[in-house]
Amino acid sequence: MRVLALVLAFGGLASIMGGNGIAASQAKLPGILMALAGAFGFALGTVLAKKFPIHLPPVTAAAWQIGLGSFPTVIVGLAIETTHMDGVTPLGWWLLVYAVIGQFCIAYLSWFAALARLPASVAAIGTMAVPVIGVLASAIALHEPLGPGQLAALALTLGAVVLATRS
Repeated sequence: MRVLALVLAFGGLASIMGGNGIAASQAKLPGILMALAGAFGFALGTVLAKKFPIHLPPVTAAAWQIGLGSFPTVIVGLAIETTHMDGVTPLGWWLLVYAVIGQFCIAYLSWFAALARLPASVAAIGTMAVPVIGVLASAIALHEPLGPGQLAALALTLGAVVLATRS
């Protein structure tokens, strides 16, 4: 059941990502490699967290990992980014608050809670819902296309997540 769920999820994700055609280029290669490195790192972290559990409450574990993980990002960001604080709109500040609280804090707490209660394979397949939420949010906030192909891909991906949680 989990293998079938994984195949369905990847099929749905491939449909989401390739729904408007795949236009890989040399300019997109760094982004593609970073996405793959992030996925590999997250998967490795999941396996290691299950094999060598952190004996901390979920809030404390999430705080340490967010703090330690953000430190190199801040250092590199300060070194290579140019900051124009006066150009940030009020909506931009609210989105930053959402990113910190929603994406980092709530999402990581939920992830560690799920990982503590579920097999790693089921918890990992559950993360396939993340692109679904991203596609829906971008359709609403950025008015990106959301046609029958994308809706079918989202349904396929969510169906895989449901199938995985029942296995």
